[in-house]
Amino acid sequence: MPDLSGVVMAETKPVPSYPNRRLQRRYALAPGVPSSLRFRHPERGGQLVEVAIRDISLSGVSLVLPFEILGLQVGDIVRGVEGSVQGRRFHGDLLVMHMTPANELGSVCGGLFYPEGDEDLITIRLVVRMLDNQA
Repeated sequence: MPDLSGVVMAETKPVPSYPNRRLQRRYALAPGVPSSLRFRHPERGGQLVEVAIRDISLSGVSLVLPFEILGLQVGDIVRGVEGSVQGRRFHGDLLVMHMTPANELGSVCGGLFYPEGDEDLITIRLVVRMLDNQA
């Protein structure tokens, strides 16, 4: 009679690795490339921020802060962001992952970008493909 008192382990199966969005290539945008991120912080009645995109990937964006954005901290979700690269517009939310060195003029701010809808995700993929073809 077999021993059924213990846990029977399943056979291990090799699984292909999943391509993590965060590990995707980042594309630095030259100063002459028309690009922008536009949002208000705080979302309701806050100051309008419009700044050029420093770099972009399938998972996120970074920018250079044009001034101290009062109240913005690592971990904040900036809602209602409108982005544009070479005339292609996309919308979504930005999860702030870093501000180096701090929330001040000239600091680099980057985060994960969550597209608002399928069209925005497709647009970001088209932007990245276009930048990859230009590289």
